[in-house]
Amino acid sequence: MDSENTGEDRVSEALPTLVLSQRDYIQALYLEHYAALESYVLGLGFSEDAAEDWLQETFLVAIRRIETLQICKSPRAYLIRILRNVIGYHLRSLKYAAELANRLREPKEEYLDEVAPEVLYRGMVRDEELRLLLRFYRDGCSQKELAEELGIDLNACKKRIQRAKAHLLAALEQDKLL
Repeated sequence: MDSENTGEDRVSEALPTLVLSQRDYIQALYLEHYAALESYVLGLGFSEDAAEDWLQETFLVAIRRIETLQICKSPRAYLIRILRNVIGYHLRSLKYAAELANRLREPKEEYLDEVAPEVLYRGMVRDEELRLLLRFYRDGCSQKELAEELGIDLNACKKRIQRAKAHLLAALEQDKLL
């Protein structure tokens, strides 16, 4: 019976060491590769703010995939692959947001004189979401101004805009209006 307890104790003692070594490993990777990865993003012509955000996200993904990262022959190459995926995701999101903004600003010519966007998109999303999108895209109201108008935090406002865009895009795709 003592041998079983001793075996369990060894496993529980090894667990914090394993977690600590993974933490040390990520920290070492961060210190060794951050500057090179940042250089990579800046070399692509993106801002320092974007680089910082994307690198943080890259290392979060790396933490989630620590087991794969630890067996890689070239951790930097793996981190660059993660970073490129992160950048691609954000660029696609920006592309879709720009497309949606254009659709909201410039309705199809057949509707230009006939139907206002409030009427055209009514029922596709909740009224609050439609008002939010129109204030942001058509009226050019900043996210900060919208947050103040709504009496909410800036991050909450950004999230509401993001959700409203997603709902409207889904409704447009479902109705095959794209």
